[in-house]
Amino acid sequence: MATSTDDSGGPLAGLRVIDFTHFLAGPVATLILADGGAEVVKIEDAARGDAFRHFLPPDERLGGEGVPFL
Repeated sequence: MATSTDDSGGPLAGLRVIDFTHFLAGPVATLILADGGAEVVKIEDAARGDAFRHFLPPDERLGGEGVPFL
């Protein structure tokens, strides 16, 4: 489980978002919420992690993670 917070205390400071999303639109939305100051807790598949970590093409220069994940 990874947690992302914005310490600047933006307009969403104090809001906690639990992110169960696994495709592009959901993680982008929670990134925007985190940029606004919300605390985002990302819940991933325990066995594999986020599916986009394994999405092709994996780039070996980037630790073998899929480019869309990064």
